[in-house]
Amino acid sequence: MSTLTIPDHIWQRDAFTLSTDRVRLDFDYIHQQLTEKSYWAKDQSRAKTERAFAGSLPFGLYHQNQQIGFARLVTDYTRFGWLCDVMIDENWRGHGLGSWLATCVRAHPELATVHRWMLSTNDAHPLYQRLGWRVVQDANKLMEFPPS
Repeated sequence: MSTLTIPDHIWQRDAFTLSTDRVRLDFDYIHQQLTEKSYWAKDQSRAKTERAFAGSLPFGLYHQNQQIGFARLVTDYTRFGWLCDVMIDENWRGHGLGSWLATCVRAHPELATVHRWMLSTNDAHPLYQRLGWRVVQDANKLMEFPPS
């Protein structure tokens, strides 16, 4: 069995760039945003942040080469994708960048066969619903293993 190699992809919108190039990711920025600004990764170690991105398809959002946002997709590149760690710097919110990022993730050419897209959010339902996401229709099918 061969290892899957996914080519880097870039999207451009005015002075903004969205890229899946891992080399461009600023892990100091990413880790700081996740541990200081998110509700889901408050006390996460830097090693866990790096490991999470290593096991996912990363998306970095940049304004003139400065990272101002990111997301990652946990995926098998065939049937399933879980969008997570979506963050836009507070100074850049309100410019439609989160919507653009989420739209580009769904449009990534290597994800064309993915038909099950999932995410979890406490507070961004309206943003994702505008993009076509919906609340799980049959939540009884979903199961979780509780954290220890």
